[in-house]
Amino acid sequence: MPNGDLTKDLKTHGNRGMSVEEAAELVGVTEATGYAWLKRWNSRGYEGLIPDFGGGRPSKLTEEQKEELKEMLKEKDSWTTKEVQEVIEAELEFGVVYSS
Repeated sequence: MPNGDLTKDLKTHGNRGMSVEEAAELVGVTEATGYAWLKRWNSRGYEGLIPDFGGGRPSKLTEEQKEELKEMLKEKDSWTTKEVQEVIEAELEFGVVYSS
């Protein structure tokens, strides 16, 4: 997954006459990632290097439930994942169960 600073570094080193393999090694990514970034750069420019984290599992909470949870979480400075899970499952009674 691209990192803005690393992709800028990769492009900069590529402009210095380095091969993709050399530039990828220099910025700490695999050769395959270097070529993937180059392909995206060539087709879409800088915009092609911005991470796109779309997709994934849909939320089990509605937007309203998320807002209620945010308000509840303001009651304390620090929460563990387990504590948040317990709040969602027991205290807020959203009817949501998460596996551990």
